[in-house]
Amino acid sequence: MRETTLGLAGETAEPWAGLASRFGRIVLADRLREVRALSGFTRVSPDAGVVPADTSRRLKWLPAVEVFGEGIFLTLDRAALKDWEDDPDVRRRVQGMRADLDRSFQRDRLESVTGPELSPRFVLLHTLAHLLIRQLSFESGYTTASLRERIYARPEQDQYGVLVYTAAGDAEGTLGGLVRQGEPPRLTETLLRMTESAAWCSADPLCAEHTGQGFGNLNRAACHACALLPETSCEAGNSLLDRALVIGGERVPGYLQPIISAARAAAADALEQP
Repeated sequence: MRETTLGLAGETAEPWAGLASRFGRIVLADRLREVRALSGFTRVSPDAGVVPADTSRRLKWLPAVEVFGEGIFLTLDRAALKDWEDDPDVRRRVQGMRADLDRSFQRDRLESVTGPELSPRFVLLHTLAHLLIRQLSFESGYTTASLRERIYARPEQDQYGVLVYTAAGDAEGTLGGLVRQGEPPRLTETLLRMTESAAWCSADPLCAEHTGQGFGNLNRAACHACALLPETSCEAGNSLLDRALVIGGERVPGYLQPIISAARAAAADALEQP
């Protein structure tokens, strides 16, 4: 693994300076190893109990598969994230999602991913991961189904990062295409294009103004046209997503909303110049 940057040190022009102030560490994993083990499964009914993979309960091992690949890990800026999380409108919106989660039969499974409390940073980072994977599918040539996410967003453990990595590598791993996209200035341009794309959905204004969509109403502004991924790519089953927390809306400020405003202002200035 090796640490890099967005390549924006000393940048004062917008929207680049604003983008640098919203993100923290960037770590590139040239070789990443993942082991997926099957501990059990459920049958037919969604609220059925888990059947262990070892039904006889005699074995000391689990069926598993080993995958090699590569990944990009990035964190948000801690101070900017705390200021955004403390906004009452942000907390109010996430509390509504928490109420829907409490009524869902998926609560136990999702709490193993989110932690005991659904925090604003989890919904933000989870949505950012989906948007980034969708953008990287255009930039790097990987399909969305071949990329996966891992969210690190538990406030009690001071986590505020996300890992996007290949999920379809063979025994020799992949050829470096994803890591190459994480090097400056490519990742910077990818993040800016991701933010600009997230500001518009073909299902808007319906999607942007939705108060509950998806399975169990566990999503807000997130649909197949803008934020959802193949189920194998998402560790939360395409639940607990809200694009408005990223780009902003009428009732809530977005974490990357200043970037969109600065990009639009810069584009308008460029059009006005002779």
